[in-house]
Amino acid sequence: MGKSTLFNRLSQERIAVVDSRPGITRDFLENVVDIKGKKIKLVDTGGLEILVDPQNEMQKKVEEKAWQAIEEADLLLWLLNGRENLTSIDWELASRLRGIKSPVVVVVNKREGMTSETLPSEFFSLGFEPIIQISATHGDGLRQLREIIAQATEEDGQIHFDKHHIPVAIVGKPNVGKSTLYNLLLGKERSIVSDIPGTTRDALPCSLDTSFGYYQLIDTPGLVARSKIKERVNFYASLRTEESLQGADIVLLVVDPTQGITRQDKRIAQRIKEGEKGCLVFINKMDLVLDHYSQWQTEKLIEEIRQDLGFLNYASFLAGSALSPSISQDVFLTLAGIATRYYQRIKTSFLNESLRPKINQKNWKVGGKSFRTYYMHQKDVAPPRFYLSVNICGSEREKKHLANRIEKMIRKEGDWEGVPILIEFSCE
Repeated sequence: MGKSTLFNRLSQERIAVVDSRPGITRDFLENVVDIKGKKIKLVDTGGLEILVDPQNEMQKKVEEKAWQAIEEADLLLWLLNGRENLTSIDWELASRLRGIKSPVVVVVNKREGMTSETLPSEFFSLGFEPIIQISATHGDGLRQLREIIAQATEEDGQIHFDKHHIPVAIVGKPNVGKSTLYNLLLGKERSIVSDIPGTTRDALPCSLDTSFGYYQLIDTPGLVARSKIKERVNFYASLRTEESLQGADIVLLVVDPTQGITRQDKRIAQRIKEGEKGCLVFINKMDLVLDHYSQWQTEKLIEEIRQDLGFLNYASFLAGSALSPSISQDVFLTLAGIATRYYQRIKTSFLNESLRPKINQKNWKVGGKSFRTYYMHQKDVAPPRFYLSVNICGSEREKKHLANRIEKMIRKEGDWEGVPILIEFSCE
């Protein structure tokens, strides 16, 4: 029908996975868009079949989520196929939508090149106004649609931004419990949870205000190896996850101890490290193994997983169960600590009066010469980046070795858990 294409058009960015096959969108997607100077929350729902096979649990959940979004909306855009006759499902949906309090705009899609022509009378028989013709793919009629949305949206329905919501992407392999944890942290069933791998196909962002800070949580599709991506929809789902990971400040990596740390877990860890992201590794499903683990053994398990995920030696680690409501406070408390360290700035006077002399006392050798630091300052935050003016840098291998040593000293001087530290040299 083109709902996701229209959602992306109005968002002016690729957010929803688009595919010609029906049933691709399952969870509803949210995005704040600018419509004629107004900030409006736009929601893309899964497709409605109305008469759902009782055995189709997935579609039943999709319908529940869609109707939840419909009931909460201030304005409904009802998308219809302008190249086909209305179906029995369309007429049944019209009957149901008459019971909704919010106004309904009938948007007849796939009318590229025909938006100035008269629509078949059956569209007017549905009993809703206004009716607008568009082509979501080509952009025909989008200007008029934006005007209708702006006129129908009241001023007090705008969203005002007065808080910085820290983007946190929840990532991991399929079926490790990402959506269950996402729902737990939100305190509601926002994401569809199923044992079927690949249930989540879009990256699902949702803003959340907590006593531990303000976050934009993003539930992502499971990351699988590129060699195993056979369907186009899975390729785009993986692409959305990659984009969410790139846009996040903190990544919450979910792993399953019952499966052990796999090569795919390590690949994801490497991407987090390369992306210079703050990181919390959540060891999920501890309820399935706790009978076999004492407190000491749990700590030993965390240490083993830390060693296996060698790329993330700086990450924070937390073990628990996404089915336990009490774990949400621990997660937010840990995220708050990571966020604080990710944005913190160290005084230049401390670096030069305390840390720089300690580095010079090490008397490290580079190419047979004594390594000296003349000046230090923190160049940037998010992530923290330190700049050192030095007498000699050496080869790339030697610079990397020096950076690792200095990073360890910086971490020893303060609490940097969960945060990558970057070192830059300038040779004089």
